[in-house]
Amino acid sequence: MSTMSKRGFLAGTAAALAVRSASHATTPDSARKRSYRRIATEEGFTIPEVDAAAAAANRATGGAGMPNNPAVREAFRNAAADLGEGRIAAMDAAGLDIALLSLGSPGVQNFPVEQARELAQLANDRVAAAVRAHPARFAALATVAPQDPEAAARELERAIGTLGLNGLLINSHTAGETLDAPRFTPILDALQALDVPLYIHPRDPLPSMRGLDLPGFNVGWGYGVEVGTHVLRLIAGGVFDRFPKLKIVIGHMGEMLPFYLDRIDNRYLWEWNFRGATPPLKLRPSDYFRRNIWVTTSGVNYWHPLRYTIDRVGIDRVLFAADYPYEDMARDVRAIERTPLSISEKRKLFDINASRLFRIA
Repeated sequence: MSTMSKRGFLAGTAAALAVRSASHATTPDSARKRSYRRIATEEGFTIPEVDAAAAAANRATGGAGMPNNPAVREAFRNAAADLGEGRIAAMDAAGLDIALLSLGSPGVQNFPVEQARELAQLANDRVAAAVRAHPARFAALATVAPQDPEAAARELERAIGTLGLNGLLINSHTAGETLDAPRFTPILDALQALDVPLYIHPRDPLPSMRGLDLPGFNVGWGYGVEVGTHVLRLIAGGVFDRFPKLKIVIGHMGEMLPFYLDRIDNRYLWEWNFRGATPPLKLRPSDYFRRNIWVTTSGVNYWHPLRYTIDRVGIDRVLFAADYPYEDMARDVRAIERTPLSISEKRKLFDINASRLFRIA
């Protein structure tokens, strides 16, 4: 493909993004009654102020950040910024009833601390207003600035107690530190006290994880390895022994961890026995995973990994997500509806599990 034709293709993709779901509409709900709602649990949004701050930071550092075609980037931004009728129309066309909204990666975690605190509060106020305007269609996860853990805990308390949001999302590491670091204890304290879930969302891998930013594989592989490693750091660091009621959600079919639970258990015990030491954890790694971790299907709405994940961690721990606007809502709804899951399993996957975990009425 020539450079010019490639640019034309990307521009065409961008132009079609906002209406893609409508062109792939499923059978209207009026044509076949469902016994469950469809809730999507990793649905991105943005606000202009965060976009402007990110653009200014990128200019200040010579354009650092993920490269992208400008037309495609603008189409994604416009889709993510729509917290009203346009997004609802796309949801209707896809057959989605409720979107659990969260500020897109990396959120405010790259900004100076004072700016990050202010933008987190603004994002929470803005998305809470969207939920109030469309309470039957939207729920939302809070944003905080982990750069200041004490302030982040206070903002989480405000977002849950005053704004009525449904949990918290943090985009994995902050300045290269993961949540097992002692300084983030105030955030974990607040999460457990409030009894709300934390969604750990991917971002560019830790600076120490060089080599994962392979062109074409950074998102599909590097992001999953980074978040999977983050979760293992929480387990290895004893976070779930100190916070046994902590609820963690990870997307993309568990960032590959469900497929490795048996080997992780086996080699964990082998390493400690080989070194003649007593394992420091109270449970096996897989026990923490099944007790403290929930998995969403974002970006991996495929039958075989879905069936395996359900078999390994249980249907009560798996939730549907479309990952809009980065994935096609209608395609993913169709993909799950066409699987041989039972109606009971679909009811849990699409509705009951999300309703319980995120307290979505």
